[in-house]
Amino acid sequence: MKQEIRFKTEDSNYYNRAVGIIKHNDRFLVMNVNNGPYYHLPGGHIELGEDSTTAISREIKEELDYTVKHVHLFCIQENFYAKNGTSQHGVEYYYRIELVEDVDTVDREVMELDRGEEKHLFIKWVTVDELKEIDLKPFTVKDLIVNDNLDTLTHIIKHD
Repeated sequence: MKQEIRFKTEDSNYYNRAVGIIKHNDRFLVMNVNNGPYYHLPGGHIELGEDSTTAISREIKEELDYTVKHVHLFCIQENFYAKNGTSQHGVEYYYRIELVEDVDTVDREVMELDRGEEKHLFIKWVTVDELKEIDLKPFTVKDLIVNDNLDTLTHIIKHD
């Protein structure tokens, strides 16, 4: 098992993630993990020695069992926030994803074994109008999707 790019000290945490937007038949794939309070896009931590495009392809395969055909980087977001008294600093790469498969846009639940932890992934396909109504994090990327700003590279630095 490779090591995620994640560094921790007593009072801070740094990580790198690759995240993908999958659109099919005018619907976007969003996920919820373990009935959490919000939705997010598929993706995960980049491993040491792995580039972000390889990471997003691997994560899409692991989480959804889809094969990535093409990726297009549209956003890099740097996050700075506190979580449980610990400073967080993350760099996330967001890609538009084109799949090899012709996917079925039916909501479903899948189980993922993520580094020994079992996770319930609730997969939901939503229209742009439905996306406006749900809590999708990060909201900055949600706004890019809703406003159809996925064709130019955006750099976001977000401090909470």
